[in-house]
Amino acid sequence: MRRRRISTLIGNRGADNDEQTQILDCSANDLPSPIVVDILLRLPVKAILVCKCVSKTWRSLISDPHFAKMHFSRQQPCPLIRTLDSTLVSRMLYLIEPETCNNFDLGDCSCYGLSDECGHHVNMKLDTKLKIPLRNAGLVLNGEEGDAQMGCFSKGSGVKRKRCIKVKPKEQKFKIVNSCNGFLCLSEPFRNDPVVVCNPVTGEYINLPVVNRAGAEAGEKTKEFGDCGFGFSPKANQYKVIRMFQQWIADPITGSERYGSSAEINTLGTGSWRSIGDAPFSCYRLTFPTYLKGCLHWFCLNSKTSNYIASFNFDDEQFQWVPPPPRHHDVFDDSCTVSLNTVSNVSMGVLKGCLCMSDASSYCPIVIWVMKKYGVKKSWRKMFSIDTGNCERWPIDLYQPINYLKNGTLLMFQYFTSSLICYDPKRSQELKYLKLRGVKSKFEAIAHIPSFISLKEAIVGDNVVVLNINSRCAKFKVLGETKALSLAEEDRDMASDSLSSYSDTDDWKHLWQRW
Repeated sequence: MRRRRISTLIGNRGADNDEQTQILDCSANDLPSPIVVDILLRLPVKAILVCKCVSKTWRSLISDPHFAKMHFSRQQPCPLIRTLDSTLVSRMLYLIEPETCNNFDLGDCSCYGLSDECGHHVNMKLDTKLKIPLRNAGLVLNGEEGDAQMGCFSKGSGVKRKRCIKVKPKEQKFKIVNSCNGFLCLSEPFRNDPVVVCNPVTGEYINLPVVNRAGAEAGEKTKEFGDCGFGFSPKANQYKVIRMFQQWIADPITGSERYGSSAEINTLGTGSWRSIGDAPFSCYRLTFPTYLKGCLHWFCLNSKTSNYIASFNFDDEQFQWVPPPPRHHDVFDDSCTVSLNTVSNVSMGVLKGCLCMSDASSYCPIVIWVMKKYGVKKSWRKMFSIDTGNCERWPIDLYQPINYLKNGTLLMFQYFTSSLICYDPKRSQELKYLKLRGVKSKFEAIAHIPSFISLKEAIVGDNVVVLNINSRCAKFKVLGETKALSLAEEDRDMASDSLSSYSDTDDWKHLWQRW
């Protein structure tokens, strides 16, 4: 990028002064570093990535660990969107910047406050694009997998187009497990084995140690039903990945066997998994793994306790139970225990730095609980009670809280309809459904805090190779990766027909497979 220079010529200032002043020649690089850093910290992620390519000086400032930490401390959770398609592999993530989120407007003319002169809706273009790696990128790079759809050829301008390849979804897809401090944990979708930790902003990722499910040691029972999560230990200043599995465990004294859960943990940078003993047994897979205050939280159902929020402390590596919100008929059944039917429409997340829970297990209303003081049951507060009595959609579903914006808007993601939802209690009781334009497939959205912190700062030792997504896979693109996507409020006519769409066989099949 050419650097623009500002030159000012100051002419004669009187008859007695015949000399001309010197040309003032300055550029952005002449600004003091603290001022440049302050300006860069105010920019959205995409603009900072562009500024990183302006000059070596700016690149050095943005790559500095101190800048990355200051930037992260100012960020808030924002939606990270990925399209879902059973026949295609999507590496692309779309980040909705916090500055854009804070401009959400739930007025009558436009849900985003983005409208043209005629008052028509204007789509929000998703132009902050990030990537996650392929699960077996080495096979593609070595030519062992992937069918070329077109070769590299030049346009009239001499610019080469990237080779488009088609890969096997079964071999290349990732599942996003959870987000922690700007990093993502990715797993193999079918068994949910943790495979990769990456930073989509910097493009860095590391491969986790390979898990041997069959058991390397003689006599070890087969491990099944994998669950995993990712978090940070503040005391040790280490990032860790935990995986839980179920298997038949033999008692060392009596020799009798019981079916239970065990756990293993890996500290990023080490090359192995180590056992940490028994884990809470659950009758269905870990859902909504949520990191907060050095702990990983998830829903766990069993017959031995009426609690259903389990947690794992990354500092002392111990499991414990977090008290749920006050008992009410929306969550508990007649036996005062939690059933799968109720928790299947309850989600968990973080709002304003507090653990939160969204309960849509009854027809009306949607209740958002927030734990004001962590670990204290009496601190649970009903933050929102969203009336869905006049809702044109079927309201019983999963509503994942993403962020409570500065303008008072609650941003959620609804799984069944694959929609981002805006709710402003001050202006309207009506829910605004934001659909993805540009693809026919569904999409998922998670709360993610973007970060420029290098993954090299998060690993222990030098035994793990930090790879780069952009440099390894820069020569090709995957078939089906969408270039132009946008979000827009769903039309009224489409929303009114949404209730009848729930009778569609494919939709019910999708809902059933989710559990």
